[in-house]
Amino acid sequence: MNRDLLQGFYLAGFHVDPAGGQVAGPAGSVHLPPKAMEVLLCLASDPGQLVSRQSLLDAVWGEGAGSPEALTHAVGDIRHALGDHHEHPEFVQTLPRRGYRLLVAVDLQRARSVIDGSSQSGANTNQQLSLFENLRQRGVVETSVAYLVLGWLLIQIVDIIFSQLHLPGWAATFVTALVIAGFPIAVLLSWFLEFREGRAVLHELSPADAQRRRFSRTYISVMGAFSIAAVMVYFYDRDVGLPQELAAPVAALETAATLPPITDNTIAILPFMNMDGSEETQIFANGLVEDVLTRLSKVPGLLVASRGDSFTLGPNTASKKVRERLRVARYVEGSVHIDGDNMRVVVQLIDSSNGFHTLSRSFDRPVVDFFKMRDEITALTVASVRVALPPETRIIRDVPSADTDIDVYRLYRRGIDASHLLATEESLSAALGWFDAALEIDAGYAAAHAGKCAVSV
Repeated sequence: MNRDLLQGFYLAGFHVDPAGGQVAGPAGSVHLPPKAMEVLLCLASDPGQLVSRQSLLDAVWGEGAGSPEALTHAVGDIRHALGDHHEHPEFVQTLPRRGYRLLVAVDLQRARSVIDGSSQSGANTNQQLSLFENLRQRGVVETSVAYLVLGWLLIQIVDIIFSQLHLPGWAATFVTALVIAGFPIAVLLSWFLEFREGRAVLHELSPADAQRRRFSRTYISVMGAFSIAAVMVYFYDRDVGLPQELAAPVAALETAATLPPITDNTIAILPFMNMDGSEETQIFANGLVEDVLTRLSKVPGLLVASRGDSFTLGPNTASKKVRERLRVARYVEGSVHIDGDNMRVVVQLIDSSNGFHTLSRSFDRPVVDFFKMRDEITALTVASVRVALPPETRIIRDVPSADTDIDVYRLYRRGIDASHLLATEESLSAALGWFDAALEIDAGYAAAHAGKCAVSV
């Protein structure tokens, strides 16, 4: 083989660049696979002379390694690059069962003069065109354009749909980061998918198959890039964290500004803890809370959080959470334990601003003294917050009592607890049954009548 050919040569109007694997002609530059380029170099070494098939196979693939089909395919690639046709050849002639002949002269002198006479700017332009053509042949340009268009459409769709669905802000950030991270991955995939067994394989196919393969490669590159980027962004978000919306603190401040102020004459009664877990203890614990809450709400100037709000919090809730949720200056929490006929109640009045106890008292009484304990707890609570009340309302007024027998009260409380359950036919029927049972013992018990009316409405 003539080593001067490796520097490049001309075949009629085509420039062959063996080092770059390119054949440039009037229609542009075409990439020529390595084996096809070696076959062309062998033919160009003896232009006009017959080169046997076996000689070409031994020279290009090695002795005993090539196949006639591979040689035929390589010659087809050469014809495709030169725009030649096997039936009316202008460059490569096929001699059946013998070999091939290069029909045009090899012009080395013209190639040297072009190289020597070209300016540096012209060389840079040719290199840029060669690089762009190489990227185009490998599908990098096509994949890049397809990815950018698809990524832009995806971001626009996410921007519209996610806001309509009220999805969290990080979801749109995740998709945007995914699209950005996936672009270089798509470019790399489109480049490396062009190679098989260490060499480019695009032009081993027919033009139609090559076009289909480019579309297939573009699809695989784009979808693969999205998948890989999704995994990368997920782990980045988990370990480092995606950027957060800066407007969130401002929104939080605006929300806080709209909350009602906390005044000293506000109080809440939290659910009391059931220390022994029995149903009876729970009945008296709930009853004690609701009765104390009702009596405190009748004290002039004292603002008491509603049962519905208070019971959204559990026993022993942190003071900061109580203050933020109920907007009260103080709250009462406690526990109830029943052992036989005796009841132990622990009550604590807590300052919600710091969590310190203002009052802590325990009561050990028979269960039948339940109503007396309730009244004492109410009086102690009002006395502790009296300083926060207006002067004209600091006198504790007696609340008319409508108490009944403790057994009747127990039945009444069962009805109240049943009425607080989800309103179903079964729960309402159970509540009415407990109220009726209480009224059978004490027909004049007004609270049971009121409960029955509330359930029946």
